[in-house]
Amino acid sequence: MTTLPDTRISSDDEPDYHDRSFADIVERLFREFESRLSLTAIVEVVRESRQHLRGSPIGALPELTERLAHERLERLVQAGTTDGPASAPSLTVLS
Repeated sequence: MTTLPDTRISSDDEPDYHDRSFADIVERLFREFESRLSLTAIVEVVRESRQHLRGSPIGALPELTERLAHERLERLVQAGTTDGPASAPSLTVLS
């Protein structure tokens, strides 16, 4: 069983908002990548993506997380890597 990270409270004080969005993101990405990547790899990439974006505005976090995770999963597929999150591309922030 996978635990869901980061149960921050949304602006409308709904504590499970981000848990539901996390599960929704994983489900959508799994449907797209299930034939090429394992569920475990997808969950880890989504978790890492959310972690990298933790300073983002709370309302934008689900969309930003999904976009970043999608990009990382595409790169994993293109690289032919299916062995999990250790090979996931890392985010580089330029200032």
